[in-house]
Amino acid sequence: MTVLLALVASVVFGCADFVGGAASRRASPLRVAALGQLVALCFAVPAALLVSWERVTVADAAWSLATGVTAACGLGLFYSAMARGLISLVVPLTAVIGALLPVAYGLARGERPGTPALVGIVLALVAVAIVSATPGASQTLSAAPIVFSLAAGTLFGLFIILLSQVSDQAGLWPIALSRSSSSLVLAGLALAVTGRQPRGIRQLLPAGMGIGTLEAGGIIALFLALQRGPISIASVLLSLYPVTTVLLATIVLNERMSRPQLVGVALALSSVILISAQ
Repeated sequence: MTVLLALVASVVFGCADFVGGAASRRASPLRVAALGQLVALCFAVPAALLVSWERVTVADAAWSLATGVTAACGLGLFYSAMARGLISLVVPLTAVIGALLPVAYGLARGERPGTPALVGIVLALVAVAIVSATPGASQTLSAAPIVFSLAAGTLFGLFIILLSQVSDQAGLWPIALSRSSSSLVLAGLALAVTGRQPRGIRQLLPAGMGIGTLEAGGIIALFLALQRGPISIASVLLSLYPVTTVLLATIVLNERMSRPQLVGVALALSSVILISAQ
């Protein structure tokens, strides 16, 4: 079940990142991210009310709010990177960094996946690295998107570690709390950076609705995956979301993939088979 839930989260987040990256090219990345989180919050609260739960401890609330702050800062950097560079390069670079921290954390705390799963983990990380490190012809990535991507990946990895600390007795309230803090932080950052400019909000609503809906579904799937299996497995499978984003960027934005990138996609699919075989 962990494998299936993590793969669902990967595909959903990959779609959300593509929509967010495309929208960030014609509007403020912070405003796009903030709107997406606000919409996700509107879905997260009803979901938390509908799903059974026993209790939400102070520790659960603290971890949940911390994940929101971490996610907000990561999303701000991530969307800014996609606005400045090729989506098909920024997303994989962020993903491989975001996967390394949770994997190291999981192994450090004693998680020992089977041999096929370990091979799959290594293969997945190599696949994401290949997709991110081999741009197509005449495609380059400047310094700013690289720095933003590395920082965003680090924050996303920390987000997964923090989310894994929440108990399974809290139902989906950790998701609602997380989206609450991420919405507040991003809204504050957007106001501070872009000011109170109402223009353009209406044009962003379709993208914001799409991002928020996908984000809500993705984080719920990830949360359930972390509750049901090793963080090292869930985080690596989640890190395959660039495959979806890169494919969408190739199809919709005509960002051509190089042959090594196609090999990376094939390796990513092979890693899923190996990890699923544990």
